[in-house]
Amino acid sequence: MNLDGTDAASQFSLPRLELHAGAGGWTCVCHLPDGTTRPVFAGPAPTAAAAKRAAVEEALRALGGTYERELKTLM
Repeated sequence: MNLDGTDAASQFSLPRLELHAGAGGWTCVCHLPDGTTRPVFAGPAPTAAAAKRAAVEEALRALGGTYERELKTLM
């Protein structure tokens, strides 16, 4: 999910959230505007939608209010 509204499948832009399913549950990485990354959520979730919501909630804390509007539209 590119937070600038561009299609994440066709281009990479920052900031960006990446949500991945794995054997140990869901993981999410927040790629910050300065090029650094921060894991924002890891653990079990019953559905992809639940994992996405938890990741967005964590990203709100990681990014502060700068991208609040964009993140809340993902919930």
